[in-house]
Amino acid sequence: MWKLLLDKLDKFVETTLIPKYTKGEQRKRNSEYRKLMGQAEKHYRKGEKTEAAMYRKQAQALPSVDTHDPDFRRLRYCRYADDWLISFIGPKAEMQEIKLQLEIFLREELHLELSKTKTLITHARTQAARFLGYEVTTLQKNAKRTNSAARGTRCRSVNGRIGLRIPAEVLKDKCDRYKKNHKIRERPELENDSDFTIMGLYQLEYRGIVEYYRLAYNLHRLDYLRWIMEVSLTKTLAHKHKTSVQKICDKYKAEWEENGVKHRGLRVGVPREGKNPLTATWGGISLQWDVKTTLNDQPPHQTMGRAELEKRLLAQVCEQCGATSQTAPIEVHHIRALKDLEKYPGRKKPRWVQLMAARRRKTLVLCRTCHQDIQYGRPLRRQTSRS
Repeated sequence: MWKLLLDKLDKFVETTLIPKYTKGEQRKRNSEYRKLMGQAEKHYRKGEKTEAAMYRKQAQALPSVDTHDPDFRRLRYCRYADDWLISFIGPKAEMQEIKLQLEIFLREELHLELSKTKTLITHARTQAARFLGYEVTTLQKNAKRTNSAARGTRCRSVNGRIGLRIPAEVLKDKCDRYKKNHKIRERPELENDSDFTIMGLYQLEYRGIVEYYRLAYNLHRLDYLRWIMEVSLTKTLAHKHKTSVQKICDKYKAEWEENGVKHRGLRVGVPREGKNPLTATWGGISLQWDVKTTLNDQPPHQTMGRAELEKRLLAQVCEQCGATSQTAPIEVHHIRALKDLEKYPGRKKPRWVQLMAARRRKTLVLCRTCHQDIQYGRPLRRQTSRS
């Protein structure tokens, strides 16, 4: 039902608000900027480079276009589920009109109320709007210059562009999860797990945070979180083995090369007879900002879980149909929470649900055929189990 309601909201914004509050092809040039740049060009042609540089410096402290052009307006709309964001180039008074029209439409057409505490009008240059865990703002840095291929000069390249960043309170919250009384702590609840599982869990948690904020221009700030998690990881392993952090670092430190890049970190290996060992690694995750990246919200299944998962995975047998790794690739199926197994009221639960419920585990080792059938809700093609 809510999807139908929000679809009506989408159409209202796209067919009514956007056409009404969008006009002009481009902003007018700033007359003062053009005057100063003209003086700079005039002195440069006369060979007076000092005076030319002075005028250019004054000009580049000003916007090159008229930011208050009355004949230029832009309205953009973005929605994800029930979170939405409207960006508008224009005066605050017109933005308040847009907000009022949205309130009237939601109340009269959809019988919904706009939250006054969450629906805020934010100036993107001096403040930041919150959307899907990011802070959305406009960038302003006159010192950031790049070479212009068309003009052959260095031009300001980021001013007025949209920037996404990691909120400071989000970074603090992520770091505080690994602290107690303002000190980095170990996680004693993991001491019954294997070293392979512990290290893999830390790497999985950190990779998930980095990949989600890959679009943030301050992604490099997650290096502080990496350091805190690394200290917590080594403290957890030291607490488990009743030894020092330094001995854990000496035992598991490793260097490896991936995609032509050398990495240094920690690595745990579990040997397998006749096969490559299972490995869990800490480190090697790039913090390079990539504004054009495609976020991967369905990463490959990781072989992480409780302590016995390592042994179950080493067995290389599908726990649903009994197929072995000799006939089909073996993978691991994960569910978000055990309560998800209770979604079959009034009818017999599938065997794989019964297995996971009986073991009280959120993982199930499966062959690829069974895994795909379960993942996409299809009838199981393989029913017989040898276990």
